Amino acid sequence: MAALRVALLGGSESLRAAKRLILEVQPSFQIVFDSDGFDISPQNFMEVNFDVAIIEQRLASQSAFDFIRTVHTLARGDSEALGQILVASQYQEKNLRITAIEAGAVDCVFVSEGPLSLIKKVKSCSDPQTDFAIRELIPVLGNQKVNQENFQSAALVLDVLDHYEALVLKAFCQLKSDTAISSEVGVSKIKVRSALLKIQKLLLLDTRSQLLLRMYQLGALAL
Repeated sequence: MAALRVALLGGSESLRAAKRLILEVQPSFQIVFDSDGFDISPQNFMEVNFDVAIIEQRLASQSAFDFIRTVHTLARGDSEALGQILVASQYQEKNLRITAIEAGAVDCVFVSEGPLSLIKKVKSCSDPQTDFAIRELIPVLGNQKVNQENFQSAALVLDVLDHYEALVLKAFCQLKSDTAISSEVGVSKIKVRSALLKIQKLLLLDTRSQLLLRMYQLGALAL
């Protein structure tokens, strides 16, 4: 299996050096980009061929969240596949993780959680459909409801799903794995993933993590 291509963006040289030291000793990772971010625009960053990007929460001229939203917008416009993104920060914070997911990242990595957590999360990003963080966060989310206008808009979109797509979505909202959904619905795992990707795009979302968060906000996890 090829090594995961990792990009480091933002933060001090010492911070990035610490991440390099942790990741480069792992044969499954290869650092392909390393920059403080001062001269890197989202357009420039789109030229980096990465599997996983670790972006510091505070970049030189904007927040990581605005940067990530723009990168996703550019990727959609160019119909380009985008690697997974993690937001880096100092201390563990639930709301920061939610904000990162809403912006289009998979999760945050925190210095306070140590090197093993960093390695584990980067490895988890090897799956292009990963949504581990939002599954972990859902039990402690509290009230995350969308407004009535967004609810009605989503209802209209989801009404176009066929029988099998609706069953896949229902099982997804029950937090079942792709393998379990495939077995329950009676379709291949590839069809499970393509159905969820279709629903994600219908709702104008960039990641599966965003899809699961949106379904939670719609009250669909009790389907």
